Amino acid sequence: MDVGIVRGLAYYTGVVFEVFDRSGKFRAIAGGGRYDQLIAQQSGGAVALPALGFAIGDVVLGEIIREHALARAQMEKAIRAEGKPDIYVVIAKEERRAAAIPVIQELRDGGYRVDYPLEAAKVPKQFQMAEQLGARLAILFGDEWPKIAVKNLTTGQQQLVPEQELIAHLALNR
Repeated sequence: MDVGIVRGLAYYTGVVFEVFDRSGKFRAIAGGGRYDQLIAQQSGGAVALPALGFAIGDVVLGEIIREHALARAQMEKAIRAEGKPDIYVVIAKEERRAAAIPVIQELRDGGYRVDYPLEAAKVPKQFQMAEQLGARLAILFGDEWPKIAVKNLTTGQQQLVPEQELIAHLALNR
């Protein structure tokens, strides 16, 4: 406890605090305090509520994470896991791209993380990208249109599904 801490904002009305790493190598990770009059000031006196708040310095937190190998590894693992698409859309026939785009949007609106090639690419390269990204499913827009091939990239199983049934099919197999 350091009674000499002074935060630079005039709206603090009580205890203020700062959070540091144990080594003290970095500047404050977070800081805050009591500001019981702030809401009254902001509302022109219409509402008065006691308050406590803080802010975290993302730059300092990033420096600390980069400094500690285990924390860095865990962060990188979480980013990779969160960044994986659920579905990779393979556009086998470039003339099907216009049909694929609204389906991609509908899938995203349904909560799926979806990725697709932004420019024409050969089908094997697109499947390779789907696997590199860690997608669970690939959806293929090709000669079968208006049916869509849905391939489970883990098991290799593939099914043809009519476009209008795609969302329901995916929901059943989620």
